Formats: sequence, structure tokens, C-alpha cells
Amino acid sequence: MPSDTEDRQPDPHANGLGWGGEIGGVLLFLLSIIFMVGGWQLGLGQPTRLGTGAFPFVTGAVLAALSVFICVAERKGDGLAEVPDWVGLAAIAASLAVFAISVEPLGLVPGVFATVMVASLPDRSLSFPGKALLGVVVALGCWGVFIELLNLPFKPFVGM
Repeated sequence: MPSDTEDRQPDPHANGLGWGGEIGGVLLFLLSIIFMVGGWQLGLGQPTRLGTGAFPFVTGAVLAALSVFICVAERKGDGLAEVPDWVGLAAIAASLAVFAISVEPLGLVPGVFATVMVASLPDRSLSFPGKALLGVVVALGCWGVFIELLNLPFKPFVGM
């Protein structure tokens, strides 16, 4: 016969850490509102000819739906919060900075390669040559999609 203490489930929201999912969902929802308002102000355009604000508006709407889903799922979940991967978060933030700093002076291909290398640093499941190969494939893929296919005004390499 189970004792009284074995039947009780711990309250997942008894401490502040239990609300991490909901807080994150609300913050994402607020960010989505910013995207949607900014997109609306830029102009959505027509369905046959989208304006400059259509992409941020649609991105904000998708983010809003996902943030609501996150909050609902957190309420129904087991309440066991995972410890954030701070090293991974730092690598992603650093990779965004590397991309912003390196694309203009180096070109798209070296900038994307450096971005992938920095973002993949914490991953221990991939060897250094594997990370380099991943960087080459993603960089060449970006060249093919953004420069060749979409004809965006990026320089693939410095001087080209």
C-alpha cells in the first residue's frame, strides 16, 4: 500500500523555474507583435505583389502561433524544466555576430563558412573535418540559393 507521501506529485510551478516555458512563450509572443506591427507599417502589398512588410508580418504571425502553442504545451507538460544549454546559446549568438561582421569584408561564402564553424563549435558529435565539410556545403548552398538563384546583390568572395 503506497504511503501518503508517494501519492503526492510535486508542484512543477512551486519555484520560479517552473514558469520558464510560459515566460519564454510570452516573450516570443511580444516579439511576434513587434514583427507584425513593423511589417504592417512597411506595407503588406497585394497577394500578387507582396510589399516589404509581408515577410516580417507573416513571420510574426507564425511566431505568435508557436508562442501560444509553447504556453499551452507548458501548462499540460510534466513541469520538468531542462537546464538551458548556455554554451550552445553563446555559440549561436557569437555566430550571428561573426556573420554580421564578416559578410561585408570577406564575402558571403567565407562569412557563412565562419558562421557555421562558430555555431558548430560546442557540438562534440561532429569532428573538426566534419564541421569544416558542413561549413563548405552550407556556404556553397547559400551561394547557389542567394546569389545564383535569387540574384541577390551579395559578393561571394572579396573582389568578385
